[in-house]
Amino acid sequence: MKRIKFLALALGMIIASGSAVSAQKIGTADLDALIANLPEFQGKQQELQKFQQDSIGGEYEQLYKEFVDKDSAMKKATSPSVKATLEKEVGTLQRTLQGWQEYATQRNQAKQAELFGPLVKKAQDALNAVAKEKGYTYVLQPGAFLVMPPADDLTMAIAEKLGIKPAGAPAAGGAAKPAAKPAAKPAAK
Repeated sequence: MKRIKFLALALGMIIASGSAVSAQKIGTADLDALIANLPEFQGKQQELQKFQQDSIGGEYEQLYKEFVDKDSAMKKATSPSVKATLEKEVGTLQRTLQGWQEYATQRNQAKQAELFGPLVKKAQDALNAVAKEKGYTYVLQPGAFLVMPPADDLTMAIAEKLGIKPAGAPAAGGAAKPAAKPAAKPAAK
């Protein structure tokens, strides 16, 4: 008898948990397109490009010029002590230049996080608010599904919350394709 009650209780819990899962709503939102359409995005993009040219590129050019100058001086040096000192300096500069790509990538990523972090937070906060208002449990990037009803695309609702109109937005009423994703960030030198 206890065993039957236990099985009935377990079956009831399984059924209850199954109905709870089916009540969850899943939607999509293209945050990249939303962020790219924020008014402040273009300014941040220009700041990043200036940083890549002036800071990262400028440092590389300066290091490379120093390397070439010291290498040339080392080849012309007649004193063994001067030549040994210059060899050490040239070796250090050569290792620095070889590791430059990794260093530049790290600096570039840190600058991107600094510049675009507030925009991402703003879009994420709007997404969270819209998902809560509309009762969505999960919101994924649009490419996560092969088939999905257009009504579950929250991109336009989030755009309204942010006060922007993404490219491709309809004039009135109908569903639109989300705005194009921002162009890839240029690689550092």
